[in-house]
Amino acid sequence: MGTSSDPKRGDSVTTHAPLPVELQGQIGQRLREAYIELINEPVPDRFVVLLQQLKQQEDNGQGGKS
Repeated sequence: MGTSSDPKRGDSVTTHAPLPVELQGQIGQRLREAYIELINEPVPDRFVVLLQQLKQQEDNGQGGKS
């Protein structure tokens, strides 16, 4: 008849044992380190140029609206 893993039902259930607390902590620490490294990277020059162009367009467009 139907099982919990029947793909037609769309509610397949998979059970996994929880990760040990020590492993969760290590994963969390590595994720934090990766995030900190990412946010400390400089913005690429091409993005700075694009942001400057957008700002200039915004300033020009708002000049006549007051």
